[in-house]
Amino acid sequence: MSPEEMAVFRRNLALRQQAEHLRLAQRYEVASQVVQSTKTLLKQDFQAREVILFGSLLHRERFHLSSDIDLAVRGLDPLDYFTAVAKLQDISSFKIDLVRLETCKPSLAVVITTEGQPL
Repeated sequence: MSPEEMAVFRRNLALRQQAEHLRLAQRYEVASQVVQSTKTLLKQDFQAREVILFGSLLHRERFHLSSDIDLAVRGLDPLDYFTAVAKLQDISSFKIDLVRLETCKPSLAVVITTEGQPL
């Protein structure tokens, strides 16, 4: 590859990286807005006592273009769980994982309660 070709390659690579960085930043911001909407929905429509964000959205360096939104909830009536999940999926195109703290594995509950962010 000639020096000129290498320079073009490097410029194009830098442009692609900048574009991906911008897409990632925009997706992160949209995810953050979706989190606020889901919190409101879970607390107002389903009387959840507590909503906790966990996973890659809490750690920006681990957030990527295919990241989902991980939420834990306490106080959601078990009979409302699937209805709540369906409504959450209607909010946006993000995949939203909803975990009931009362029924999840104890090891996951420890991670959520120690590392998660209450909303």
